[in-house]
Amino acid sequence: MSSAARRVRSGSTRSLLVTMPGVAFQLIGTFVLPFAVGTLAAAVFEVSEVVETLPALATFTLLLLLPVSLAQILGTVLKSWRELRFHVQRRTLGIGRLFDVLYTHLGVITSRGWSLLFVSLVFVVLSLAGKWASLGMMAVLGLFLFYAVVGWTLLTSTFFVRTFERGLGRAHAGIERQVQPAVCLAGAEAEEVFLFRRVPVPWGYRLLVEDTLPLRLGGESRYVVTSAARDAEIERRGRIRRTPRGIYRLGPARLWYQDVLGITKVSVASLATADMKVLPRIRPVEILEPPRTEHQTPDVRTRPHRFPTEDHFRFKEYVAGDDTRRIHWKLSMRTGAMTVRHPENREITKRDVLLLLDSYVPRYAADAASIAAEGLLDQVVETALGLARTLVDRGDRVRLVTAALTPNLERIAIEEMLVTKGGATRWQDLGARVQWQSEIDVPGLIAEVGEEGHAIVITARFTPVPKSPEGALSTTWVFMDPATAFATDEPHWLRAMLERPAGMWSAIFTRPHPVGSDDNALLRRLGNAFTAWRTWNARAALQRLTRARMGRTAAELASRGDSVYRIEHTGQTVRLRGLVAGRGGLS
Repeated sequence: MSSAARRVRSGSTRSLLVTMPGVAFQLIGTFVLPFAVGTLAAAVFEVSEVVETLPALATFTLLLLLPVSLAQILGTVLKSWRELRFHVQRRTLGIGRLFDVLYTHLGVITSRGWSLLFVSLVFVVLSLAGKWASLGMMAVLGLFLFYAVVGWTLLTSTFFVRTFERGLGRAHAGIERQVQPAVCLAGAEAEEVFLFRRVPVPWGYRLLVEDTLPLRLGGESRYVVTSAARDAEIERRGRIRRTPRGIYRLGPARLWYQDVLGITKVSVASLATADMKVLPRIRPVEILEPPRTEHQTPDVRTRPHRFPTEDHFRFKEYVAGDDTRRIHWKLSMRTGAMTVRHPENREITKRDVLLLLDSYVPRYAADAASIAAEGLLDQVVETALGLARTLVDRGDRVRLVTAALTPNLERIAIEEMLVTKGGATRWQDLGARVQWQSEIDVPGLIAEVGEEGHAIVITARFTPVPKSPEGALSTTWVFMDPATAFATDEPHWLRAMLERPAGMWSAIFTRPHPVGSDDNALLRRLGNAFTAWRTWNARAALQRLTRARMGRTAAELASRGDSVYRIEHTGQTVRLRGLVAGRGGLS
């Protein structure tokens, strides 16, 4: 899969820094840790009174722990095979995905189960240190409960996971995931729907569904299904928090069985996926203070109209070739010379317009832009679509050209579309597939199209603007300075955590969420903190980049002799304020 396709707004895998140590710990930690603790305690404390229990301990290990260990390895292979094959078919299998899948299926023990194991081991150490038999009995009971539940889950998991997978292949059975509506406008409400049809859920277990949604959508998907789903159809719904422009691939969601005690969980093949397309809105475009130009000769965009207009006029002496219908007879009689009216603002005629949507960003800033500058690109896309509608309504023949994801979302390619009245959905579909990319700059768009004409470039440049398209009679630049989007200094992410109402330390060592919520888990909260740091770091990097070029983009464009407009996005409308007059214009 190309780098462009990997950046499609889909859920990402966990870091190798988490999965690789996690796989090693899950394979050996569960069974080596008790012996390591026991050996260390025996070396430190007096254990002569319990030496006679060694044969019983060996028997316990041989009959319970060794089969449990083998069952864990065999079950992981069988449960991971189908999911790995699924990613091979989609060409999304890499080293990160491999360890993510293995870590998911090896992670049989929940945080509650680990707590039970660690507390039991602590009791073992305390009972040996204090020679407290009652505490030792509690430790043994805790360990027995832990390994009994883990052993039973590992023994049966492979079978009911296979039953689960075979059950999904039956008629009128399975798990269906969808977004309603699958295609919506930016900012509109949308719901995620899971439909469970006769899903096998064994007695004493629950089926849990969880998926981290793409960052721009926000939040997570979490659902619980009981054994009632075996003979019925159950629906679970959840509202998607945000619906910004773009194409999103949800899933595959993580599914697992969890026992009623919450000690173990068994992951099953994560195949629940759904696609969501959010179309950009087309905002009205207002042209404010168009720059006046002294160019009087007809250009590619404008020419004197056959009929006079009601706009402001200037007067000049008649020369051969002027429209005689513009002669001002009363003024001519007073001055004694033939005088004609000349419109102050040049009028629009139907011409070919090449509307170029610039989505280029240098490679060193691509990752940061995909995290912290998607909102800026949304405004650029809305400006392009709004301007396209304005020009078409005024009678121009407009072609929209940009670099975007192909419809199959596999690579970045140049897309060219003739903008026609009544075809707004097609423009919006193209706008939804536009994303920051480092492969095709504005000169590349012109070279691919290979035609002369008036070019209107809509851009929010992080780097110096390229040269004007060669061969074009005129060029208009409609730009938004990225520095305005990153003008506000955000507090350091650590300071933001310290200044939270509960405080950072309170948030770490207490339970900020309701009792029993999975959000209270320390690893989950550390993951949320990492996401906050990643977002802040990306924004800080772009802020440094844009401040170094503050005002330079406008100065570079002003020196070229082209018309320049600045984008002012108010939320409901887009205003274009003229800055520099050139050979082309929008007025």
